Amino acid sequence: MSDRGAHESASHVSGIQAGRDVRIERSTLALGHATVTGTPTPAEHAAAVEELRTAVGVLLDELRRNQEQYEDGAELVEAAEQVQTELARDEPRRNTLLRWLGFIAPGVHATAAVAADVTAIEQCVEALF
Repeated sequence: MSDRGAHESASHVSGIQAGRDVRIERSTLALGHATVTGTPTPAEHAAAVEELRTAVGVLLDELRRNQEQYEDGAELVEAAEQVQTELARDEPRRNTLLRWLGFIAPGVHATAAVAADVTAIEQCVEALF
């Protein structure tokens, strides 16, 4: 990696807030302003899913904006679109979400902030579905 590339990676800051706003402790999930504990009420679950959708939307925007920085940028964008589509379903399928997120994670590993956000989104999917 050139000095310029190393500098760009080091200074890259993701606009995704999920990685910094997600807290999971035992059976409690807090994503932004929504908190899910044990068996969530439908309203709590819906709020947490909506915040998860927002986080995935920001991830998708980030990948689109910077896709040339990633070896498989177009495929990463497509995978994030699949995650977004799945989350739009009435009953998102956990395994489908985790499969697509699992594809994205290694592709963004060079950008620490984005990689951390993908991990946080994966943890939310595991907790919510």
